[in-house]
Amino acid sequence: MKILPGKGKKKNRKFKEPLGVRAKRFAVRAVKITVAAVALPAIGLAGWWGYHKLITTAYLSVTAINVTGVERVSKEEILELSGIKEGQNILSFKIEEAALNIKGNPWIEEAEVKRSIPDIIDIEVKEREPVALVKLDSLYIMDKSGTIFKKYTHEDALDLPVVTGLTMEGLKDETRILEQGLLDLLKVLNSRSGFNIAKVSEINVDPTFGLSVYTLEEGVRLDVGKDSFEEKLSAFERVLKTRNGVLHGIEAMDLNNSRSVTVRFTTNVVKEGGDSHGQKG
Repeated sequence: MKILPGKGKKKNRKFKEPLGVRAKRFAVRAVKITVAAVALPAIGLAGWWGYHKLITTAYLSVTAINVTGVERVSKEEILELSGIKEGQNILSFKIEEAALNIKGNPWIEEAEVKRSIPDIIDIEVKEREPVALVKLDSLYIMDKSGTIFKKYTHEDALDLPVVTGLTMEGLKDETRILEQGLLDLLKVLNSRSGFNIAKVSEINVDPTFGLSVYTLEEGVRLDVGKDSFEEKLSAFERVLKTRNGVLHGIEAMDLNNSRSVTVRFTTNVVKEGGDSHGQKG
């Protein structure tokens, strides 16, 4: 039976190194650590000093602020919201924060702030496009995307149709089909000639039967459902043409079948057998 030789202990080289070698190695390491400890704060201090010089130098002072895209909101209000002033260093503020502050105005849908080094600021905004007033607990303004963005005040001075039949709870739970139907109807009314948005006083939303439009003249109800609005409004215009454009004496029209329009006359006209002007024939 062979007896394997045992492994000897590893020899520690440090015990063989002269004391002078070890002392030199320790000294070099200590110098490196000391240099790093001194250099890092020095670099940080130099960086801070350079940044401070950049944000305080008169060479980078703002000399002009250009504001574009405003119609309803004044340029002065945009400047105040941005917090940027002429004479201010162009690097002394965050452009993202300035844009966010501008969007604090409910009329502003989008805002972008740009620097043009060394001294020009460009602010470009996009205002919301109102399409209707929505009657809830009060009157609110709705834009073309369907966003209800602020309560209506007389200072807004808007001549828009009023949307009725909606509730705060319903706005959270309404199906996309019905919401899109309302937006589609508003889009059609805004784009067409003849009978258009300017001749509408109210739009009523009914979850079951869809949308009804009330004419500004005579307050005639036009039932248009949830789709095919252009065809239905064209059918209304054809009926109106047969009456020489006169709505007097009509209470409502069901336009859901654009090929066969159902006209409901007012009680007085039916009882008296009046003509298209509500007069006796």
